[in-house]
Amino acid sequence: MKRRVIVVDDEPLISVLMKEIIEEDPGLEIAQMATGKNEFLNLISQNSYDAALIDISVAGREGGLEFLRTMKEKNIHLPSIMVSAHDELYYALKCLQAGARGYLNKRYICTDVIACLKTVLEGRLFVSGDKGEQILKQFKTELAI
Repeated sequence: MKRRVIVVDDEPLISVLMKEIIEEDPGLEIAQMATGKNEFLNLISQNSYDAALIDISVAGREGGLEFLRTMKEKNIHLPSIMVSAHDELYYALKCLQAGARGYLNKRYICTDVIACLKTVLEGRLFVSGDKGEQILKQFKTELAI
């Protein structure tokens, strides 16, 4: 059975690129694509998904973080990966603190999106880039405090 993923991005080229790459894996499928918060919330209330890939800049500079807050308020438990063109050092920790299970820099979509999804679907955290492990250690240290 394929794991169902919803993509939220207001850039159609990025959505299509992710769909093409992810669907090369026989265990994954892009079940739906949304372009904004209301559409996303409507879709997840009507359908079942295993994970979400959410552009951090959808609906404004940090709109994706607002998605995470809304999901928490509405008690929606959907493993979410924030996708961003911003450097991991700037946003990854913020996203993890807000409830994301992963952070994927857009420059790594072609090489890391499948590994990122599989890691998160296994219940583990993922941060792309050279500083990914360092950021995860920092986050886990903060949780232990």
